[in-house]
Amino acid sequence: MSLAAITSLRRTLAEWAERAGNRKFLREDQEAVLHASLDVPGRETQVQVAAWMLGTWHLGNGFVRVLGGDGRGFDEARQGQALRRCSLLSRARQQPTNRRGAGPLPFSQLQGTLTALLGLALDDPGAEPLYERMRNQPDSAFGEDTHLAAFTRELLALRAGERPIVTHRLGPYHDVLVHWTGDERLLAQRLAAILDLHLESVRGRGAAFDDPPCQLYPLEVLAVGSVRQWLDLPMPKVEHPLMFTNLVTMAPDPEWPAHDFVARLERELRRR
Repeated sequence: MSLAAITSLRRTLAEWAERAGNRKFLREDQEAVLHASLDVPGRETQVQVAAWMLGTWHLGNGFVRVLGGDGRGFDEARQGQALRRCSLLSRARQQPTNRRGAGPLPFSQLQGTLTALLGLALDDPGAEPLYERMRNQPDSAFGEDTHLAAFTRELLALRAGERPIVTHRLGPYHDVLVHWTGDERLLAQRLAAILDLHLESVRGRGAAFDDPPCQLYPLEVLAVGSVRQWLDLPMPKVEHPLMFTNLVTMAPDPEWPAHDFVARLERELRRR
Protein backbone atom coordinates (compact mmCIF):
# COMPACT_ATOMS: atom_id res chain seq x y z
CA MET A 1 0.00 0.00 0.00
CA SER A 2 2.74 2.48 0.94
CA LEU A 3 4.75 1.90 -2.23
CA ALA A 4 1.68 2.32 -4.42
CA ALA A 5 0.72 5.49 -2.55
CA ILE A 6 4.22 6.92 -2.92
CA THR A 7 4.29 6.18 -6.65
CA SER A 8 0.95 7.92 -7.08
CA LEU A 9 1.97 10.92 -4.99
CA ARG A 10 5.24 11.28 -6.85
CA ARG A 11 3.42 11.35 -10.17
CA THR A 12 0.90 13.87 -8.82
CA LEU A 13 3.64 16.15 -7.47
CA ALA A 14 5.52 16.07 -10.78
CA GLU A 15 2.30 16.96 -12.64
CA TRP A 16 1.69 19.81 -10.17
CA ALA A 17 5.15 21.22 -10.84
CA GLU A 18 4.90 20.80 -14.61
CA ARG A 19 1.50 22.48 -14.93
CA ALA A 20 1.96 25.76 -16.79
CA GLY A 21 -0.80 27.44 -14.81
CA ASN A 22 0.88 26.65 -11.51
CA ARG A 23 4.23 27.90 -12.74
CA LYS A 24 2.67 31.17 -13.88
CA PHE A 25 0.48 31.78 -10.84
CA LEU A 26 2.71 30.47 -8.06
CA ARG A 27 6.04 31.58 -9.45
CA GLU A 28 5.87 34.26 -12.14
CA ASP A 29 2.89 36.18 -10.75
CA GLN A 30 4.16 36.10 -7.17
CA GLU A 31 7.64 37.18 -8.22
CA ALA A 32 6.00 40.16 -9.92
CA VAL A 33 4.10 41.00 -6.73
CA LEU A 34 7.30 40.88 -4.68
CA HIS A 35 9.20 43.01 -7.17
CA ALA A 36 6.40 45.61 -7.02
CA SER A 37 5.64 45.48 -3.30
CA LEU A 38 8.82 44.78 -1.32
CA ASP A 39 9.95 47.84 0.64
CA VAL A 40 6.70 49.67 -0.20
CA PRO A 41 4.87 50.86 2.94
CA GLY A 42 1.33 49.58 3.27
CA ARG A 43 1.86 46.51 1.07
CA GLU A 44 2.96 44.11 3.78
CA THR A 45 -0.04 41.81 3.32
CA GLN A 46 0.59 41.41 -0.41
CA VAL A 47 4.24 40.62 0.32
CA GLN A 48 3.36 38.04 2.98
CA VAL A 49 0.90 36.22 0.73
CA ALA A 50 3.23 36.31 -2.29
CA ALA A 51 6.18 35.04 -0.24
CA TRP A 52 4.15 32.10 1.04
CA MET A 53 2.88 31.14 -2.41
CA LEU A 54 6.26 31.55 -4.12
CA GLY A 55 7.83 29.56 -1.28
CA THR A 56 5.34 26.76 -1.83
CA TRP A 57 6.30 26.66 -5.50
CA HIS A 58 10.04 26.48 -4.81
CA LEU A 59 9.63 23.87 -2.07
CA GLY A 60 7.53 21.62 -4.27
CA ASN A 61 9.51 22.09 -7.46
CA GLY A 62 12.79 21.66 -5.59
CA PHE A 63 11.63 18.35 -4.15
CA VAL A 64 10.52 17.20 -7.62
CA ARG A 65 14.04 17.89 -8.85
CA VAL A 66 15.54 15.89 -5.97
CA LEU A 67 13.18 12.98 -6.61
CA GLY A 68 14.45 13.01 -10.18
CA GLY A 69 18.07 12.76 -9.00
CA ASP A 70 19.06 16.45 -9.05
CA GLY A 71 20.58 17.18 -5.64
CA ARG A 72 20.64 20.92 -6.38
CA GLY A 73 16.88 20.80 -5.99
CA PHE A 74 17.50 20.95 -2.24
CA ASP A 75 18.77 24.51 -2.68
CA GLU A 76 15.52 25.49 -4.37
CA ALA A 77 13.50 23.72 -1.67
CA ARG A 78 15.41 25.53 1.08
CA GLN A 79 14.78 28.84 -0.66
CA GLY A 80 11.10 27.96 -0.61
CA GLN A 81 11.27 27.11 3.09
CA ALA A 82 12.94 30.46 3.81
CA LEU A 83 10.28 32.37 1.87
CA ARG A 84 7.45 30.68 3.75
CA ARG A 85 9.22 31.17 7.08
CA CYS A 86 9.70 34.88 6.30
CA SER A 87 6.02 35.16 5.39
CA LEU A 88 4.97 33.81 8.80
CA LEU A 89 7.51 35.83 10.76
CA SER A 90 6.43 38.99 8.97
CA ARG A 91 2.88 38.37 10.12
CA ALA A 92 4.08 37.58 13.63
CA ARG A 93 6.04 40.83 13.88
CA GLN A 94 2.83 42.77 13.40
CA GLN A 95 1.23 41.20 16.47
CA PRO A 96 2.25 41.93 20.07
CA THR A 97 3.18 39.09 22.44
CA ASN A 98 3.69 38.74 26.17
CA ARG A 99 7.09 38.41 27.85
CA ARG A 100 7.41 34.75 26.90
CA GLY A 101 6.72 35.46 23.24
CA ALA A 102 3.27 33.88 23.51
CA GLY A 103 0.03 35.08 22.03
CA PRO A 104 -2.51 33.99 19.42
CA LEU A 105 -0.83 32.88 16.21
CA PRO A 106 -1.32 35.45 13.41
CA PHE A 107 -1.24 32.59 10.88
CA SER A 108 -2.83 29.17 10.77
CA GLN A 109 -1.50 26.71 13.32
CA LEU A 110 -0.99 24.14 10.57
CA GLN A 111 1.08 26.58 8.50
CA GLY A 112 3.28 27.26 11.49
CA THR A 113 3.55 23.57 12.34
CA LEU A 114 4.62 22.49 8.87
CA THR A 115 7.08 25.38 8.54
CA ALA A 116 8.64 24.59 11.92
CA LEU A 117 8.96 20.89 11.07
CA LEU A 118 10.45 21.73 7.67
CA GLY A 119 12.84 24.11 9.40
CA LEU A 120 14.07 21.32 11.64
CA ALA A 121 14.25 18.80 8.81
CA LEU A 122 16.13 21.17 6.48
CA ASP A 123 18.30 22.82 9.19
CA ASP A 124 16.87 26.26 8.50
CA PRO A 125 19.26 28.75 10.18
CA GLY A 126 16.63 31.50 10.30
CA ALA A 127 13.82 29.57 11.97
CA GLU A 128 14.64 30.17 15.66
CA PRO A 129 12.05 32.99 16.11
CA LEU A 130 9.40 30.73 14.58
CA TYR A 131 10.40 27.85 16.87
CA GLU A 132 10.00 30.13 19.88
CA ARG A 133 6.57 31.27 18.75
CA MET A 134 5.35 27.71 18.14
CA ARG A 135 6.90 26.42 21.38
CA ASN A 136 5.14 29.05 23.47
CA GLN A 137 1.62 28.14 22.40
CA PRO A 138 -0.60 27.55 25.45
CA ASP A 139 -2.35 24.25 26.10
CA SER A 140 -5.63 25.91 25.16
CA ALA A 141 -4.38 26.23 21.56
CA PHE A 142 -4.69 22.49 20.99
CA GLY A 143 -7.80 20.47 20.34
CA GLU A 144 -8.72 16.95 19.37
CA ASP A 145 -7.62 17.42 15.75
CA THR A 146 -4.30 19.21 16.33
CA HIS A 147 -2.11 16.25 17.30
CA LEU A 148 0.69 17.18 14.89
CA ALA A 149 0.82 20.75 16.19
CA ALA A 150 0.97 19.53 19.80
CA PHE A 151 3.72 17.08 18.89
CA THR A 152 5.70 19.85 17.22
CA ARG A 153 5.42 22.02 20.33
CA GLU A 154 6.84 19.21 22.47
CA LEU A 155 9.66 18.52 20.00
CA LEU A 156 10.62 22.19 20.20
CA ALA A 157 10.41 22.04 24.00
CA LEU A 158 12.82 19.09 24.03
CA ARG A 159 15.17 20.98 21.73
CA ALA A 160 15.07 23.94 24.13
CA GLY A 161 16.01 21.71 27.06
CA GLU A 162 12.50 21.71 28.54
CA ARG A 163 10.45 18.81 29.78
CA PRO A 164 7.78 17.82 27.24
CA ILE A 165 4.13 17.56 28.22
CA VAL A 166 3.10 14.03 27.24
CA THR A 167 -0.70 13.96 27.19
CA HIS A 168 -3.64 12.72 25.12
CA ARG A 169 -3.31 15.89 23.03
CA LEU A 170 -0.52 14.14 21.16
CA GLY A 171 -2.85 11.46 19.81
CA PRO A 172 -0.92 9.01 17.59
CA TYR A 173 2.33 10.88 18.28
CA HIS A 174 2.12 10.15 22.00
CA ASP A 175 4.18 6.95 21.88
CA VAL A 176 7.08 8.66 20.09
CA LEU A 177 7.69 10.76 23.19
CA VAL A 178 6.96 7.88 25.54
CA HIS A 179 9.83 5.94 23.91
CA TRP A 180 12.06 9.01 23.41
CA THR A 181 14.77 7.72 25.75
CA GLY A 182 13.78 4.06 25.82
CA ASP A 183 14.24 1.13 23.48
CA GLU A 184 15.37 2.51 20.11
CA ARG A 185 13.66 -0.35 18.27
CA LEU A 186 10.33 0.67 19.75
CA LEU A 187 10.98 4.29 18.87
CA ALA A 188 11.73 3.29 15.28
CA GLN A 189 8.48 1.32 15.13
CA ARG A 190 6.48 4.29 16.42
CA LEU A 191 8.13 6.58 13.88
CA ALA A 192 7.28 4.16 11.07
CA ALA A 193 3.69 4.13 12.33
CA ILE A 194 3.39 7.93 12.13
CA LEU A 195 4.69 7.77 8.55
CA ASP A 196 1.81 5.40 7.76
CA LEU A 197 -0.42 8.09 9.25
CA HIS A 198 1.39 10.66 7.09
CA LEU A 199 0.38 8.80 3.94
CA GLU A 200 -3.19 8.63 5.18
CA SER A 201 -3.22 12.40 5.74
CA VAL A 202 -2.27 13.82 2.34
CA ARG A 203 -5.75 14.13 0.85
CA GLY A 204 -8.78 16.13 1.78
CA ARG A 205 -9.63 19.47 3.26
CA GLY A 206 -7.80 20.00 6.53
CA ALA A 207 -5.55 16.95 6.10
CA ALA A 208 -2.27 17.58 7.88
CA PHE A 209 -0.07 16.93 4.85
CA ASP A 210 -2.34 18.20 2.08
CA ASP A 211 0.43 20.58 1.03
CA PRO A 212 2.28 19.57 -2.17
CA PRO A 213 5.82 19.98 -0.77
CA CYS A 214 4.99 17.95 2.34
CA GLN A 215 3.18 14.99 0.84
CA LEU A 216 6.28 12.88 0.11
CA TYR A 217 8.73 14.46 2.52
CA PRO A 218 8.85 12.68 5.91
CA LEU A 219 9.39 15.98 7.66
CA GLU A 220 8.12 14.83 11.05
CA VAL A 221 10.62 11.96 11.29
CA LEU A 222 13.47 14.08 9.91
CA ALA A 223 12.54 16.74 12.49
CA VAL A 224 12.77 14.10 15.21
CA GLY A 225 16.22 13.18 13.89
CA SER A 226 17.28 16.83 13.94
CA VAL A 227 16.18 17.30 17.53
CA ARG A 228 17.85 14.08 18.66
CA GLN A 229 21.08 15.14 16.95
CA TRP A 230 20.79 18.52 18.69
CA LEU A 231 20.52 16.66 22.01
CA ASP A 232 23.32 14.18 21.16
CA LEU A 233 20.92 11.26 21.07
CA PRO A 234 21.21 8.44 18.50
CA MET A 235 18.57 8.21 15.79
CA PRO A 236 17.31 4.69 15.02
CA LYS A 237 16.87 3.56 11.44
CA VAL A 238 13.23 3.87 10.44
CA GLU A 239 12.07 1.19 8.03
CA HIS A 240 9.43 2.84 5.89
CA PRO A 241 9.16 3.49 2.14
CA LEU A 242 9.07 7.27 2.72
CA MET A 243 12.58 6.99 4.17
CA PHE A 244 14.02 5.45 1.01
CA THR A 245 13.30 8.08 -1.63
CA ASN A 246 15.91 10.58 -2.84
CA LEU A 247 14.39 13.15 -0.47
CA VAL A 248 16.04 11.23 2.39
CA THR A 249 18.86 9.24 0.83
CA MET A 250 20.32 12.33 -0.87
CA ALA A 251 21.58 15.25 1.21
CA PRO A 252 21.76 19.01 0.56
CA ASP A 253 25.01 20.92 0.57
CA PRO A 254 25.98 22.11 4.07
CA GLU A 255 25.81 25.79 3.11
CA TRP A 256 22.35 27.37 3.15
CA PRO A 257 21.64 28.99 -0.25
CA ALA A 258 21.26 32.73 -0.79
CA HIS A 259 18.13 34.19 -2.38
CA ASP A 260 17.49 37.86 -3.21
CA PHE A 261 13.88 37.95 -2.05
CA VAL A 262 14.74 36.14 1.17
CA ALA A 263 17.61 38.54 1.90
CA ARG A 264 15.32 41.53 1.41
CA LEU A 265 12.56 40.02 3.55
CA GLU A 266 14.99 39.18 6.33
CA ARG A 267 16.47 42.68 6.16
CA GLU A 268 12.96 44.13 6.53
CA LEU A 269 12.26 41.87 9.52
CA ARG A 270 15.44 43.05 11.24
CA ARG A 271 14.49 46.69 10.59
CA ARG A 272 11.13 46.48 12.34
